[in-house]
This record gives sequence, structure tokens and C-alpha cells, in this order.
Amino acid sequence: MLKIGFIGFGSRSASVWSSIASFGQCEVKAIADPRWEEIKKARGEEFPNCAWYADAEEMLRCETLDGIVLGTRCDLHTKYALLVARYGLPLFLEKPVSITEEELTALETIQPLMNEKTVVSFPLRLAKLVDVVKDYIDRGVIGEVAQVQAYNNVNYARGYYHKWYRDESITGGLFLQKSTHDLDYINYVLGRSGPKTICAMESKMVFKGNKPAGLACKDCPEYLTCPESPYQLEKYDSKYAVPTAKCCFAVDTGNHDSATVLMQYDDGLCVTYTQNFIARKGAGKRGARFIGYKGTVEFDFNAKTVTYFDHMSDREDRITIQSAGSHSGGDRRLAENFIAVMKGEDVSHSPLSEGILSARMCLAARKSAQTHQFVEL
Repeated sequence: MLKIGFIGFGSRSASVWSSIASFGQCEVKAIADPRWEEIKKARGEEFPNCAWYADAEEMLRCETLDGIVLGTRCDLHTKYALLVARYGLPLFLEKPVSITEEELTALETIQPLMNEKTVVSFPLRLAKLVDVVKDYIDRGVIGEVAQVQAYNNVNYARGYYHKWYRDESITGGLFLQKSTHDLDYINYVLGRSGPKTICAMESKMVFKGNKPAGLACKDCPEYLTCPESPYQLEKYDSKYAVPTAKCCFAVDTGNHDSATVLMQYDDGLCVTYTQNFIARKGAGKRGARFIGYKGTVEFDFNAKTVTYFDHMSDREDRITIQSAGSHSGGDRRLAENFIAVMKGEDVSHSPLSEGILSARMCLAARKSAQTHQFVEL
């Protein structure tokens, strides 16, 4: 059995472990988390051979491990990736890999050693829907790609305003939280190493207000009537009713609620990506259209479909792909790849270089939105 250590074991790490565990080849040998006592109480029986630590460096120093899953909050990803690199261990690194330019510069120093043994958590690039789209493009079915239109209407977005995700000093903002996935799969499908120019705009039209900073929903005089309060959400969207929710109409809510990125590549190809966090329920939609002279191919993660339109005939093909697991099956494929990397049987299909590129693109978008200027990469 391969022995895995976790640095940070929150909900995302637990989900990653579920995908890894499904292959029956690994065990959790160590967990480092300041909340280790709480986690051990909740899951200790599940991990009978696990050693528990409050400090990640102590864990790495004391344990013999085959790989590390790094699932801390975003502002600590670079710090601990640099630490793991000192031990040369295969690394599953949650996105975004960095949230500042300074962190990216530091992360680039370990790229020669860690690039192919780091699996960045970009499951969308490995989703089977994306495989099908990439195959259409690689075979030249639609001709040379002349434009890309990508979109993400996030219908599960309440957590970005009610919970700790609202703190942009931790997350880096919603370009780094959300766009990082989509910009990565666009580069992957196109087979490109990133655009030369980026510009972006963002807006905050809904989740804004003058309620006091730090206000908890339960302490608000509008608790019974506000459509975003846990009380009301229990009635019409109970999945997102969080008892400890903070007011999303407070002065400290943070995060834009919609944004658009425009990118241009060296050959002139223009790509648009737009995201919003206002759509709900069936209005959720995530995917892209790749348009060429001979045809168009588009996919939709929510509908689980790929559609091909032949521009030279009446032909129109639609494929439905039912992928098991989270992120349209991409998480399971990432887990399988990480196991192969730990065994030395393969290199990363989502290497550190791609995590750095995507974060750099997101930082450029953030800078452009803030300064109202084009940013050259």
C-alpha cells in the first residue's frame, strides 16, 4: 500500500482522498492539520494507521511517505509546496497554486524538480467531455479554431459570500478560485502555452450592501425575511443553508459576482470567458464553444453533452457522457494519475507548470480588472 500524508484535511482533501481510496492502493499514513484532534475524533477509526501532527514540517521529518496531498487554504499552498519540494515527494497540489506574483516567483524555483511529480488539482482538463472536444479539434474536424466562447454560470455560489471564501486575502479572489480551472482547460484543449494579452472587467451588482462587517445571519434583524438567510434557504434551497453564515450584504462581503476575461494569443486568436455567481438552480451552465471555419464543437458540464455542428452540411451530432464522480469524472482520473506518479509509472498529466501558468493568467485578469488596462503576459 502506498503511504500518503495530508497537509490540511478539510472538505476538499476529504473529497480527494475519496477518489484516491477508490483504487484500493493507498492508505492515509499521516495528517498534519492544526485541527488534528477534531479530525481524529471524527475520522480516526477510518484511518487506524495514521499518525497525527499539528505541524507539517514535523510530519515530513518523521514519516516515510510515498506522496503528499496539500489541501490547506489557498494562501498557504505555495508555502507548503516549497516545503514538500525539500523532501522531493510526489505532490497533489490544490489550486490555485499561488495567489500573488511573489508566490509564483518562489514556486517557479522548484519547477525543475517538481514539475512532473506535481499533480495540480485541475480535474476539468481530464474530464471525458473535454477529451471528446479536444479530439474534434486535434483531428481538424472544425478546421483551425477561430474563436472560443467559454462560460460559467455558478449556481452553487452562495459559499463564496456566506463562508470564509469571502475573504480575498485568503483566496486571492474569484478569478483565482474559479477561472483558474476554465482558463486551464482552454489552454489544454487548444494545445497552447497561454495568451500574450489579457484584459478583464468585474462587477458587484448583487452581493453588496451596508450591513456591518462580520455580521452573522443569525444576529441580523432581517433573519426571518432575507432571501439569503439560513431560515429562508431552508425553504427553497436547503442544500446551501449554513447555520454559521455571514451576511452577504455586509460591507466586508468581498468577491465580485460577475466578471469577463478577454484573451488574445500570439496568432491573433481571441478567447472570451465569462463567469457569474448569481445564477441559481437550472440556470447553472459551464462549458465552451470552439468555433472554426468548417464547424463548431461545444460542451456543457451541467448537461453532460458535447455537440458538433458541421458548417458545410445539415449534420449535427450530440453526445451525452455520463462520467462517474465529481468534476465530471476528472477527480477520479487525477487520483489515478497521482497514484501512477507515486509509483514512478507515469508523469503528471496536470503538471506544476500548468498550475503556474493558470495562476499567472488569473493574476493578470485581476490586475486588469483593478487597473482597467490590458496586461501583457
